[in-house]
Amino acid sequence: MTNLIMTIAFLFPMSAQASEEGCLAKIIYAESRGESIEGAVAVGEATVNRSKRIGKEICRLTGVSRLTPPRNLMSHYTALAKSVMGGKDSTVRNSDSWNTGTKPRYAGEVVRHIGGHVFYVMSEL
Repeated sequence: MTNLIMTIAFLFPMSAQASEEGCLAKIIYAESRGESIEGAVAVGEATVNRSKRIGKEICRLTGVSRLTPPRNLMSHYTALAKSVMGGKDSTVRNSDSWNTGTKPRYAGEVVRHIGGHVFYVMSEL
């Protein structure tokens, strides 16, 4: 039985890229619900920026919510995640944090408001 499982895992490996896209899709869904596509993409971009800034994989980030989208929306959020990870331009520049409403009192530079979210660069993560 173990050999069968190992053979299947070898034939159909889940790439690290696919895993990161799945984690990003869950973060985008959880953190941007109620936002436009632009707002959802902005959350994804800020998440990728945070991941790069602190040197952690997206799946290992703390301080973000993750929810699995309903089955009928999973492909939409996965496509958004792929787009964000493959994109070169950023709507939120170097933002690595976001909040609904207003920026918390933490030190940091506000970069952009999109919908109900404010995107900013946290001075310390």
